[in-house]
Amino acid sequence: MARIGMLELDQLPPMRVLEILNSEGLINARMAKFVELWKLHDPPAGAAYDVENLEFDPVRIVQELGAFFELLLRDRVNQAAKSVTTAFASGTDLDAIASRYPGGVPRLAGETDDRYRMRIWLSANTLSPHGIYENYVFWALTADPTLRDVTAAAKRGTPNVTVTIMKDGAPITTTNDGLGIGPYPNPTPLLSTIDAVRKYIEHDARKALTDVVTVRPPKLRHIDYKVRFFLYPGWDQLNLTKALYTSMANLLEKQRWLGYSHTQAAVEAALMTSGVFNVIVDEPQDTLIEPHELVLVDSVTLSYAGRGGLEEGVEP
Repeated sequence: MARIGMLELDQLPPMRVLEILNSEGLINARMAKFVELWKLHDPPAGAAYDVENLEFDPVRIVQELGAFFELLLRDRVNQAAKSVTTAFASGTDLDAIASRYPGGVPRLAGETDDRYRMRIWLSANTLSPHGIYENYVFWALTADPTLRDVTAAAKRGTPNVTVTIMKDGAPITTTNDGLGIGPYPNPTPLLSTIDAVRKYIEHDARKALTDVVTVRPPKLRHIDYKVRFFLYPGWDQLNLTKALYTSMANLLEKQRWLGYSHTQAAVEAALMTSGVFNVIVDEPQDTLIEPHELVLVDSVTLSYAGRGGLEEGVEP
């Protein structure tokens, strides 16, 4: 969803308020302080404390117990710090944050945290007096909770705005035996959904007065993947094939958005895991699409093509 300038959570720098938890460091610090206090209060004729490295040192056991509960407390502080941010809040914490945004942004029935977070980020754009891109995306997603993605485009020199909506569906996964990809979810919304979204957007409180809005389903680009892969010697073919189908399913799920082009480089990057010597994408070539289009993957065939890395070295 980078096309609308939203934050990618995995690209955010670590929050400075969050503490990196280290159990061993905490135990060692506790023991060091204990030894310091022991020496401070130790009478001249008393025994020196020198058993901290013994496995059954009762003092260290007590410190380990205390460190355990201290780590729980520190982790609770970390979670509390994250729960007040739009980027990392979840559940009812996210609902409370959304109440501070324009219109209150209530959560839709059955809406996931990720989808809800996207609408929260988009909601501020409704304050614009003009029909901007993010505005129409927000209203369409709000109109129907079954939508996964929305794009909007205006024809230059005209008031015509075309809003493309895509239905969601179950995530793409592998088949039961792990040697195939499950069915691609149907992205085409019902005509009743399209009409309902159009009526919702065209309300006087939402649509720019001069815009003429059309809502449509995505234009589908059907493709079939045929990929050959080579393994290094010694790797189990069956287990690695299952792992590659899982990687491919994860990639297709990540790409299941309007306007998301499919490239051979993305497939190669997803499948070049440990044990894979080479990947060759026979079909298709790079599939570059427009924002109102969607790549629909009809089938995926991953074929074992042999072993690699067996070339004999050349004598110097």
